[in-house]
Amino acid sequence: MKIGYIKPSFPNEKRVGLLPQHLSYCSPEDERRFEEGYGETLDIPDAAYGEGAGYSRESLFAWADIIYCIKVPQPQDYQYFRENQTLVGWIHPFGASGGHFREYCAEPKNLRLFDIGNDISIRITQGKTETLNTPRDFLKENHIFAGYASMMQAIMLRGGITQNDRVAVFGSGNVAYGVLKYLLSKGIEPILRRRSNVDLMRQEFKDYDIFINTVEIAQGDAPIVTFEMLDSMKSTGWIIDAAADTGRAIQGTRATKIGNPIYQDDQGHTFYVVDNSPSLLYRESSTGISEGYAKHFWSRSMSYWYSDSCKATSN
Repeated sequence: MKIGYIKPSFPNEKRVGLLPQHLSYCSPEDERRFEEGYGETLDIPDAAYGEGAGYSRESLFAWADIIYCIKVPQPQDYQYFRENQTLVGWIHPFGASGGHFREYCAEPKNLRLFDIGNDISIRITQGKTETLNTPRDFLKENHIFAGYASMMQAIMLRGGITQNDRVAVFGSGNVAYGVLKYLLSKGIEPILRRRSNVDLMRQEFKDYDIFINTVEIAQGDAPIVTFEMLDSMKSTGWIIDAAADTGRAIQGTRATKIGNPIYQDDQGHTFYVVDNSPSLLYRESSTGISEGYAKHFWSRSMSYWYSDSCKATSN
């Protein structure tokens, strides 16, 4: 099958989804072409990708059976998708930006979607969602960078962090690990909370100076932080959603971008909800993304991913 690798049009996104050194892991059954300047943010010339490089964006959409984009395409690209084409990447089809793409492009054009993530990967075909057999944590480095980079930018904008600040971290996964790496580098020992002691976190919330969320919740689940909890928080409080679970984990939040990363509510609380923060460290995070995808997704032919053999088995 024919796979077109395009540069993301997502705001401030500089990560490169497949690096030349990882092409050797990719299945030879598929043909790959790359957009002109595909690796330019990392100073990688088109020649490094061989004869399959240097194509215009429009020609790739016209040629490819499958489009790969590290982040969900933006509305200016919707026009280029063809009926029944396939998209692979971090689509987040049930989130805010991914939901817009699904409603206004994927569904009208009957696109097949492969949302390939660190914990659960899914395939959506004609409205049917199926879980795929991909390993957990194959993109863990990117999730660690999400935690670290979110803290790095948010705390810089806050003007720093001190030992007197009461800081709480919710969660215990890879994003939380990245958050803790940053905090410990500053000599901060935060309060650690998770689902098992969420009631205690809710009681303490009014006393926090900085609250950091590192988890995503399922569609329809009750929020971790409610409007009532936010009302109880001191007006100078900061809420950093390192998981960028927009509007869900923390009730009512909206996504922010690297170029405009914070906003305040009527009470003065400051929110940071950047949904591609690892791009702040794009040179480092690109390596883990590229190797993870190459070894655990592109190493299989797309015919495998189209088949029933790739589906996860239920226990």
